[in-house]
Formats: sequence, C-alpha cells, structure tokens
Amino acid sequence: MKLNGKAFALAAAILSGVASFLLTLLSVLTGFAKEFFDIIAPFHPGYSHSFLGALISAFWMFLYGLIIGTLFPFIYNSLVKEAKE
Repeated sequence: MKLNGKAFALAAAILSGVASFLLTLLSVLTGFAKEFFDIIAPFHPGYSHSFLGALISAFWMFLYGLIIGTLFPFIYNSLVKEAKE
C-alpha cells in the first residue's frame, strides 16, 4: 500500500499546527506545561508565552509537520517498493 504524500503532509502539518496552538493557548490560560514551552522557545523564532506566541508556535509546527509529513511517505513508499521487488 502506497501513502499519498501530499495528503499525508497536509494532515501532519494541520494536526501539529492545531495541537501546538491549542496546547500553547492552554498553557497561557492555565500555566499548564509552561516549562516545556520555555524549553522549545529557542526553536521557534519570535515565540513568546502569549496568544501571539501561540500563533507563532502554530506556524512553526505547521511548517515542521509539513516537512516531516513530506519525508515520511517518501521514505515509506521507497521501502515498500523495494520490498515488493
């Protein structure tokens, strides 16, 4: 079974972006996992622990999800093709 690269990449990007936005927003409102977001802040340029930071984090995680979501099906489909031959 082959994976659809575009669909997988878009799904991974949306899932990671929305999850990051919601978790950051939860952290801003309740203080939940604030230490974790302080650790990942250097990897998200422009990030701050605020609503704007939640949007910035969502953007970066969408981008990371898109990259990983593009690479994974490519590697998977290459391995499946080799296994069938």
